[in-house]
Amino acid sequence: MGEVVSLREYVDTRFASQEKAVESALTSAKEAVIKAEMATERRFENSNEWRNTVETLQRTYMPRTEAMQLSASLTEKIEAVQKMLWIGMGVMLAFEFFLGIVLVLWKHT
Repeated sequence: MGEVVSLREYVDTRFASQEKAVESALTSAKEAVIKAEMATERRFENSNEWRNTVETLQRTYMPRTEAMQLSASLTEKIEAVQKMLWIGMGVMLAFEFFLGIVLVLWKHT
């Protein structure tokens, strides 16, 4: 038949196997905690990189309102230059017209 095992041996054997199981579970838990800490650290690093990128963009990019004001100012200046150009061309054409009339009249006299 089977081998007779004393209660003490049985308890010691069971206790040793449970101790190994608990030790294995603790080791696995420690590894899981380490992996979770590493993942959290990477996530914080990514968050810090993202925060730095956003802060850099906020410091270096021109706000929309400022860009619109600059655009409006440049548009006004361009329109003023165009107006002066058209006036200058009108004066020049009028001068040429009157000069032509004077030359025509001078030739006929």
